[in-house]
Amino acid sequence: MALLQAVEDIVAAEGVEAVTTTSVAERAGVSVGSLYRYFKDRNALLLAAYDATVVRIAAASARKLASLDEDTPVEEAARHLLEVYLKIAEAIPAHAGLLKVMRSIRPMGDEQDAANVTIASNLIAPFLKKFSPAAQSDPARLHFMNVLIANLVDLYLVMPGTRPERAAMRAEIEAHMLLALERAIRPHRRMDLERD
Repeated sequence: MALLQAVEDIVAAEGVEAVTTTSVAERAGVSVGSLYRYFKDRNALLLAAYDATVVRIAAASARKLASLDEDTPVEEAARHLLEVYLKIAEAIPAHAGLLKVMRSIRPMGDEQDAANVTIASNLIAPFLKKFSPAAQSDPARLHFMNVLIANLVDLYLVMPGTRPERAAMRAEIEAHMLLALERAIRPHRRMDLERD
């Protein structure tokens, strides 16, 4: 944990480029040799630090989700969850920098591997269970929602832009999230409408 915190501190203060095994070991107060007992190389260290931020964001978002009344309309709850997730992610100074470097290190296929997908099981499935208990939790649909929403959110978190540009991007993310949610909650109705 000290090593991962050291990575976050360096990324927040100096940027990803400043992260070296030596700088991390020094900041954590351990030898470089000790660092290599836990992490194969710099990339493994950066990925672990990124994953740790995602776990914290998901856990904090899940706590906020648990505090919402179960009678909250599903669309309102989804909007709230998106807002909370983005706010928490933006409050971690190193998250966007770690996200950018993760995208350059971890192949897209690996990122969507079940071992790396925590949002579907930690947020989306509990969300559906609480706010739309009649919805079928099809694993393929949950995975698709996770991939779609995660990629849109990641894009939002790393893209620069003016306030109006970012607001427009956020509105697009919300629209796509609500469409995916509608399809998850009422897949048969949506398919019937598409056939007509």
